[in-house]
Amino acid sequence: MNKDQMYHNIALACLKTLREGGNAEAEDKVKVLYNAIDQAFESQFALMVAELEDARARLTHIAALDPAHHSLDDAQAIASADGTAH
Repeated sequence: MNKDQMYHNIALACLKTLREGGNAEAEDKVKVLYNAIDQAFESQFALMVAELEDARARLTHIAALDPAHHSLDDAQAIASADGTAH
């Protein structure tokens, strides 16, 4: 996931919160918006952590390859396999 996608997802969460704000007091709207930003950020952060863990697993797998039995193509196949869920 790239930075633009992450910002877009956070912005969508903010806009949704602002649209659903109703007749709340201004201070309450700010708190609700901050909570929406926090939740959206945490969601995006969780995706980044999942991608990091996937990359770490791939690198560990590549590092464990036996050069006598595996080639650069094998390592590239592991590195480029589509294993992300998002």
